[in-house]
Amino acid sequence: MKKFLKENWKFYLINIPLAVGIYFSSKIYDITNHATANVHILQTPLDRLVPFIPKFIVIYNSLEPVIYASLMFFFLFHPKIFTAFALAMISLFLISNLVYVGFQTQVPRPDLTPHTNWFVDKVISLYNSDNPYNCFPSLHCGTSALTASFWFVKNRYRVIAWIMSIWAFGIVLSTQFLKQHVLVDITGSLIAIGLFFAFYRLFNLKMQV
Repeated sequence: MKKFLKENWKFYLINIPLAVGIYFSSKIYDITNHATANVHILQTPLDRLVPFIPKFIVIYNSLEPVIYASLMFFFLFHPKIFTAFALAMISLFLISNLVYVGFQTQVPRPDLTPHTNWFVDKVISLYNSDNPYNCFPSLHCGTSALTASFWFVKNRYRVIAWIMSIWAFGIVLSTQFLKQHVLVDITGSLIAIGLFFAFYRLFNLKMQV
């Protein structure tokens, strides 16, 4: 334990402000999530064929608990990986919000009837708490893909990493079936994977296997 702390204390000092940075950079979304002078709708005929499936609200709402649990795990046990993870996450928030400011998008939502069932009521709560803007790129897609990617750094967590990949794919599906995003918004996952590889190389994480 002493050896571990001796080797990693510098990362812990860096990671505390980075953890705060993740929180505050994530809150920029609330500031930019509104209509601007020009709002673009990127829905295509293919998007209109995607069914509305309210049961996907369960996996959609799992995003924050899973991400925070993953961040906490790496913060405590793999501080160098957390540093790269945190910087990638903050970069993803900043890049996405810059797009929202310069190219705001909106997704048309279905009209829902309250008290149809528990799942529909949860989707209505989601719609009430989240304006239909800040859609391209999708942060749900991006942050879930980024989280799954960092579990692949260490070979001992490969089983968890594949489970997380299935979870991230479920998150992507949920953004479509809940009509929170359109297909092009999945670009957020590609940006996240690009950031993962960038910080993987920058921090030489191949030595963390």
